[in-house]
Amino acid sequence: MSNSIEEVLSHFLYSQELADVKFIVGKNKKVFYAHKLVLSIVSSFWEKQFYSENWECDDRLGVSEIVVDDIECETFAHFLEYAYKKEIELSAGMITKIYFVAEKYEMDDLRQYCISEFKRSLDETNYIAYYEFGKQIGVEEYTEYAKRYIENNSDLIFENRDCFKSLSVDTIKMVLGLKKLMAKEIDIFQALVGWAKEKKATEYKDNEGVTLKTLLQDFLPNIRLDLMDFKDLKIVKETGLFPVQQLFNHSINLIQKYKIKICPLTRAGPQLEHLKVLLLAAARRGQSRLDHLQDTIKSNGIQYVTIINLSSATPTFEFINQYDVVVLRGRNGAGMINPNILGDHLARFVEGGKGLVVIAINTLINSDNYRIKGRIVDDEFIPLAIGERIHESSRNLGDVLIPEHPIMEDVESFKTKEYAHLIGTQNINGGKLIAKWTNGYPLITEKNKKEGFGTVVCLNFHPMSTKITDDCGKAWLHDTDGDKIISNSVAYVGMRYYNYFY
Repeated sequence: MSNSIEEVLSHFLYSQELADVKFIVGKNKKVFYAHKLVLSIVSSFWEKQFYSENWECDDRLGVSEIVVDDIECETFAHFLEYAYKKEIELSAGMITKIYFVAEKYEMDDLRQYCISEFKRSLDETNYIAYYEFGKQIGVEEYTEYAKRYIENNSDLIFENRDCFKSLSVDTIKMVLGLKKLMAKEIDIFQALVGWAKEKKATEYKDNEGVTLKTLLQDFLPNIRLDLMDFKDLKIVKETGLFPVQQLFNHSINLIQKYKIKICPLTRAGPQLEHLKVLLLAAARRGQSRLDHLQDTIKSNGIQYVTIINLSSATPTFEFINQYDVVVLRGRNGAGMINPNILGDHLARFVEGGKGLVVIAINTLINSDNYRIKGRIVDDEFIPLAIGERIHESSRNLGDVLIPEHPIMEDVESFKTKEYAHLIGTQNINGGKLIAKWTNGYPLITEKNKKEGFGTVVCLNFHPMSTKITDDCGKAWLHDTDGDKIISNSVAYVGMRYYNYFY
């Protein structure tokens, strides 16, 4: 079998055999032998040099000697490796050096290879090098690509304080000027403070006239104090970088806020697609109905919904705690294996500040065989008491007691096909009643048991719509807004976990 041209040429890489050019490279004057024909094929620069009328050999054997003092030995070795093998393994730090060799020696293939490698290797540790690389070579496509990466990964970027410390002033201004940053504002602020401390300790160590405040004076107006909570403002106060009166005014504004959707905590606004939701359900009639509920949860932009069938497994607390929101749905005829253990896990989950949405039907039914138990019930986390399941002819959305509540956003109607299927109790365990059925029973309730705990919402209706089962009278009509009630509830308790104010 014949070898490829690259395989043949690789035999001559760094070899003196048949070599007709000798490079003296770098400060150490390391010698590299090469072949004019090979370099002329890959480089327009060397083709013009070697075959011009003025080119002369330096010794009687016809070997030309060339001094290269502006390229490091390792970089030059990689250049030759690409010339002979057409492949190369580069670290992110080496890519820019090789790129400029490609520019100098007029090697379009190597230039494109470097750009592709840089794009492929982009992460939160080298995004700035990539951005500055794009600026340096004047390729706007790649600087814009880096900007988009910064916007989409800014939470990781601002957490990587060591990388942030090395940024130039112009680059920081670029980052702060981006319209959509998903990082929390307190993380942005602390990254800036870390940058200024590094500058002070290294570049201005002996200059008492340079303070953190003078180093940050161009950046502090970009800090959004209105996107911080009380804990964040306390951290800001301790730095002394903002007037106390200004921080006090923001604290008063926080006290006056009461709507969750007024103040998102990222500059990009609500990031529902990043919520991780766990649907825990005891199912009897197949996967299709669970898939339907999963699709309903996703209807407002949520992307990550994992389903666990409680009829066959009880997840550990550690598994549950990976998620931001749990949606709990029991099922008549297919009970939970360990309702007490699960109830204890869910109590710990809510105590950790995370959100729970309870579908009351067959979850709070007064039956030992099917209902949830444990601390989540015993300690009254859920804003609806255990009760009997009833069917009622009144099947419409009734009074909405808190019409401005985020769960009611874009909800104009809600109606079941033939009858209301609900837990017949008026006891909401000290919770808040958001909306009722037309017969007066609770339809939507919420409760935050204690400051620092997560929010629990209880939906007192059957989660199926006529889109999945048109032969069931308890299903809600799919052209009404049951999907919005369910998806809004998940978003509400989830975004509360991400420090939304209300």
